[in-house]
Amino acid sequence: MINANMRLYDYFTLGLNDYGDTALSSEAKGQIKISINETNYNLVNNILYKDCSYIGLTYAEIDDTFVIQYGDIKLKVKHVNPQGRYKQVFMGLYE
Repeated sequence: MINANMRLYDYFTLGLNDYGDTALSSEAKGQIKISINETNYNLVNNILYKDCSYIGLTYAEIDDTFVIQYGDIKLKVKHVNPQGRYKQVFMGLYE
């Protein structure tokens, strides 16, 4: 059932620019196959993850430097739970 909901999305990565500030890559770094759903669940009342309103499941290697193009919006990966067969990915809007 989860595999049927998985789609390919472009992803960008965060890194340091010439001034040492965090910057988003200008071009997509590749594609990731992930199932994304909107949720109202907040991750353990932690202030770092309070804005996570999207959750995804994937087999792919992913970390908190990823920003996923989800339709017209970009989602910042804020937390990855690697336990189990799938990786749970908690995401919030990237501004």
